[in-house]
Amino acid sequence: MENLKNEILKELIRLTEKDYQAPPEIIDALKEKLKMNPLIRYVDSLKAVNSLPPSYEVRLLNGQSFDIYYEDFSLMVKIGSKEYYLMDMSERNEAMRHINKLLTIKPIPPFTAPEEEGEEEGEETAGGTTGGTTPSPGGGDPNVAMEPDDEEEEEEPEEEPEEEV
Repeated sequence: MENLKNEILKELIRLTEKDYQAPPEIIDALKEKLKMNPLIRYVDSLKAVNSLPPSYEVRLLNGQSFDIYYEDFSLMVKIGSKEYYLMDMSERNEAMRHINKLLTIKPIPPFTAPEEEGEEEGEETAGGTTGGTTPSPGGGDPNVAMEPDDEEEEEEPEEEPEEEV
């Protein structure tokens, strides 16, 4: 009976975990060394990168990512410009702290222009504009950056000739 219970538990774990297409040493490094077990809780996908040395990009659920490189003597985690070797315990702990910072970054939602209901073109509402934006001088979209026109140059006031007395 105990054997059956263990087999059912193993099957449930297998069914609930995503099947990530990566070598077992990468999966093991994520689960065991970096303590990201179960992977489905942290990792969105793994992608093989065509690089020298070979590497895998680990994409987290919040859109952040880091790379794991195969080195001669160890796996290396690269987050931004920082490199951490997983064989060195202190560097592994630093990598775990850095990954934790990546995991706690909230994704930035894409900008969408607020929709104004009930307003037609040319109709103004009492109290000014809504949405916290102010109209740009000269009209146009207030969310578009203004670029100086090459044709329009600031004119300097002309000096009037002095009259002789």
